[in-house]
Amino acid sequence: MVFVMRRPATDVIMMQTPTYTRHELVVILIAVTLASFLIPIFVAMVNIALPAIGAAFAVPSETLAILSTTYLVSSVIFLVPAARLADIVGLKKVCVTGLCITALATVVAPFSSSIGMLLICHAVAGIGLACVISNTIAILSVAYPPMRRGAAIGIAVAGVYLGLTAGPLIGGALTQMFGWTSIYFFVCVLCLATAVMIRVSVKSEIIATPGQPFDLRGSILYGVTILFLMSGLIRIPEPAAIVSLVIGAVFLVMFVWFEKKIPYPVFAVRLFTENKVFARANLTTMINYGATFAVSFFMSLYLQQIGALTPMEAGFVMMAMPVVQMIFSPITGKLSDKIDGRIIMTAGLIVTGIGMALFGFIGTDYNQIGIIINLAVVGFGIALFGAPNTNLVLGSVERKDNGSANSILATTRQMGMVVSMAIATCFILLFYSNNSGVGLVAAMHATFAVSAVLSFAAAAVGWTAKKSS
Repeated sequence: MVFVMRRPATDVIMMQTPTYTRHELVVILIAVTLASFLIPIFVAMVNIALPAIGAAFAVPSETLAILSTTYLVSSVIFLVPAARLADIVGLKKVCVTGLCITALATVVAPFSSSIGMLLICHAVAGIGLACVISNTIAILSVAYPPMRRGAAIGIAVAGVYLGLTAGPLIGGALTQMFGWTSIYFFVCVLCLATAVMIRVSVKSEIIATPGQPFDLRGSILYGVTILFLMSGLIRIPEPAAIVSLVIGAVFLVMFVWFEKKIPYPVFAVRLFTENKVFARANLTTMINYGATFAVSFFMSLYLQQIGALTPMEAGFVMMAMPVVQMIFSPITGKLSDKIDGRIIMTAGLIVTGIGMALFGFIGTDYNQIGIIINLAVVGFGIALFGAPNTNLVLGSVERKDNGSANSILATTRQMGMVVSMAIATCFILLFYSNNSGVGLVAAMHATFAVSAVLSFAAAAVGWTAKKSS
């Protein structure tokens, strides 16, 4: 079963048609960078407000971990279908619609009467942000020529890190002065402003495959597969987690089999089977994010509970990692246009692994300088990895596959984030009870030890992503 969505021939603009002047490219880059800024600032502000949210609803740390994960699971489920839909009806239209959905979710969230309602708002926000994540870099990839694409991506990635930098600071200030609800109103306004800017800056709709059918059955299979796999991961070490993972694995086999049979799949399985560079670079991405995403979650709890910092003070400390990322990402993106990106990204993964291992020396005796140094080391490693890896993935596919490639890359990022939070939640359940400082540190040590191993494993996988293969 397929759901066919078509547009009038006069309203169709093929992906290769739009051409932009230098000034127009700059405006598009600013708009995309703003969209890239929006997503991490939302996540970062929520992370810094977690203790306040926990106090407001009287929920334990494991519930707060689920709150952080809900948006991720929701976005992973809708990322690939949103990208495919954008190929059919237009990148700009789907991106702007996603921003409006997120604005709606975030304006309702402050009025949540229970943690369950707030979880639903996060899930809806995840749907909207999936439409944004899956299409912003694709817009850059279409608008910019290959020789300038890496530099543009580097700047957009710097926008991500700017959001991560500003998020803890702005979120901490808003939470401290106006309460945790204020962060959602802030995100709502930012979503609407970004939607207007993208609508104005992208001068024409970008449609890769007008008139092609939308794979509704494949989208449903994909969503069910991700739901079971991700819910299984975040429920570890509960016995029900194994059942969920097994069911998810069965659906995954069915999904891959089905997608290989149809002419217009929602998920381009062939990119994995026919392109080793693409497959290995995406695997590296998932492992990297699986190793690093939980850092912000743990640091928010550690700085405010053990360090006894205010939300704003914690935000200042947590800026160390994204500031370094923001500074070096444009540089590494530009370098990846000139030299083998594998060298840069592999070095980044090794540095990240070293940084994660250094977190093992953090204890219940608060050492602010040591934490800032650790965060900076990890931030430098991530900066070395991000833009070169993205450029490698998008450069390994044909132009017509940019949308699918970007959505798959975004999906592997989000899946890695879920894996990271699943690891964190598992060790929180094992070690962290009654808000014990010793238990929190034990959960951190266990999580970051696994993260260090994952980073070094990702370096080995990333080095094999050679174009000649």
